[in-house]
Amino acid sequence: MPSSLDSVTAANKRLVTEFRTVVVAARNADAVVEYVAPDLVQHGADLPDGVQAYADHLRDCFRRETEVAGPDAAGRTPEPVFTIADGDLVCVCRYVPQPDPDAPGATFDHYAFTTYRVRDGRITERWPSLNKIAPPWPPAPDTPSRAILVSTSPGIDTEANKRLVRDFYRCIFDARNPAAVKDFVTDDYRQHVSFFPTGRAGLERLVRTQFPDGPVPTPAEQSNPPVLLLAEGDIVVCVGLLPQPEPDGSGGTYPYYVYDAFRVRGTLITEHWSGVNKAAPPRHPGPPPGQAG
Repeated sequence: MPSSLDSVTAANKRLVTEFRTVVVAARNADAVVEYVAPDLVQHGADLPDGVQAYADHLRDCFRRETEVAGPDAAGRTPEPVFTIADGDLVCVCRYVPQPDPDAPGATFDHYAFTTYRVRDGRITERWPSLNKIAPPWPPAPDTPSRAILVSTSPGIDTEANKRLVRDFYRCIFDARNPAAVKDFVTDDYRQHVSFFPTGRAGLERLVRTQFPDGPVPTPAEQSNPPVLLLAEGDIVVCVGLLPQPEPDGSGGTYPYYVYDAFRVRGTLITEHWSGVNKAAPPRHPGPPPGQAG
């Protein structure tokens, strides 16, 4: 029998799914107040706090999407790649291919993430994967969803999967150690973004290239612990905060959330989705803090 916590988590996921159907897919910004708390906290850099600012933001997004995709865009929003819930957090991953800066007329694979916190039946906080230097273009109406099935088979230990992902960063990227890759990923490790090498051997080459002076002693803790880490079934989403320079040259920074999602098979990672935008890869303040590839 599901626990009361499981029931609340499922209700939170249903709320966010309904919000994205009734508000986002239907292009109905007036309905935001039915799902979002008046004092909504925005952790990203795209808009101020509060439900009214969010409604105005979405209204502007819908207008721009209609200009790109036409008046029939409502109702044709591609299905998310996945939506997972963990306690009061719900994360939505969407496939939004973007214009390729290296190949005019072509696109590259890009995944946009948003995490919501739900309390008392309302969305109260939001963390987007927005990069201000290259905000994503809305996808064309015929964009495939690339939806996946999140396995919820009995016996999956989501807490063990979270520990696996933490150790993946710590033992490979913090330790700058390509030899550790085999301990964490399958031989057929699949990258869902075309600008990262695929396969275990591809990840080993990436780490070796990124850290030619490695390895170094493995730290006891991650150098840049995630601000959010959530899991459902065989999917784990890890969110790191990596402040970026303001594009206006003011010398300030804005909060940028780096998203990585992984599928775990048994005790190894077998798939990876990244929120990094090829057109504007994030800058690191020092040695890279374990950005997955």
